[in-house]
Amino acid sequence: MAETTSIIEVRKGELHEARVSEEEQVSLADGQARLTVDSFGLTANNITYAVFGDMMSYWQFFPAPGGRDYGVVPVWGFATVAETTVDTLDVGERIYGYFPMGQSLVVEPDRITPASFVDRSAHRADLPAAYNSYVRCVGDPSYEADGEDARMLLQPLFFTAFLIDDFLADADFFAGIQVVATSASSKTGFGTAHLLRKRPGITVIGLTSPSNREFVESLGCYDTVIAYDELESLPAGPTVLIDFAGNQNVVRAVHEHYGDDLKHSAVIGGTHWDADRPEPAPMPGPKQEFFFAPTRIQVRAKDWGMAELQRRLAAEWAAFLPLADESLTVQHVDGLERGIDVYLEVLSGRTSPSVAHVIRP
Repeated sequence: MAETTSIIEVRKGELHEARVSEEEQVSLADGQARLTVDSFGLTANNITYAVFGDMMSYWQFFPAPGGRDYGVVPVWGFATVAETTVDTLDVGERIYGYFPMGQSLVVEPDRITPASFVDRSAHRADLPAAYNSYVRCVGDPSYEADGEDARMLLQPLFFTAFLIDDFLADADFFAGIQVVATSASSKTGFGTAHLLRKRPGITVIGLTSPSNREFVESLGCYDTVIAYDELESLPAGPTVLIDFAGNQNVVRAVHEHYGDDLKHSAVIGGTHWDADRPEPAPMPGPKQEFFFAPTRIQVRAKDWGMAELQRRLAAEWAAFLPLADESLTVQHVDGLERGIDVYLEVLSGRTSPSVAHVIRP
């Protein structure tokens, strides 16, 4: 067994500072298993995890070897059980779930079923359960080996999109007749738009950069696509804003454009994390509210039961996959050093919206 394992860590105060670090690969204790990370997806969603790392506790999932000034960005991916002291978990099993940008992860499987387990590691005990659950692919009837790329790149984002759509519909769109989405080219953004377009009486408007406009229009998810430099052309009427970008200049412009006609303003992500941030000042319209997907999961798990929630998600996911396949090209990258290159490219916003990356560490 190798004495060390490699992991990417970033400086919390300066997300452009990323490095590959080594950490000791310790022997397993009773009740633990070591997973070898085979591949993980890297999208703007992972940048959101980093931007909100402290506020939403994303840095706590995978402690960084560099100490408190550094963090490990969580990713979704697939791994193989390399070693285990748990009788009901087999070496060689395929596992899907939440991983560090690294080569391995030690977990303490609990609540083990043929289809899943939960990591009960002490440092994760108070973190959202949705991120601590792992799928045992051998017991998952929906698992397909040739569907791994789509699943790790898009399904977590589509789950968030599903929950946003459900939340807004459950609230009767706060009496709005249209939804405006920033960062319309983002994968969570167009997943949400795909679902919202099915809602009767709701117009879906996508905001994007001029360079991404053609791609966004090609998706067919939005009734109207407007560039950020054309915000004055936003149509009038009671409106909901869902902000995937985190660009406060754009958010303020939308708030000022609609005033009291803006019925709800939701913060989803931070794809424009490095945009100029003006001094906080009151804005017209409603106060922004952060949408946290795990909270909505808890609501619907209580209302419907987890099995029904998963059934509804699976049906919508199946309907979304053809659009995803048509719209995205997956690029595979080998090694963590090259993984840093991809991370920095995504962080700086240079990645084409039609490209998605899978890293094989």
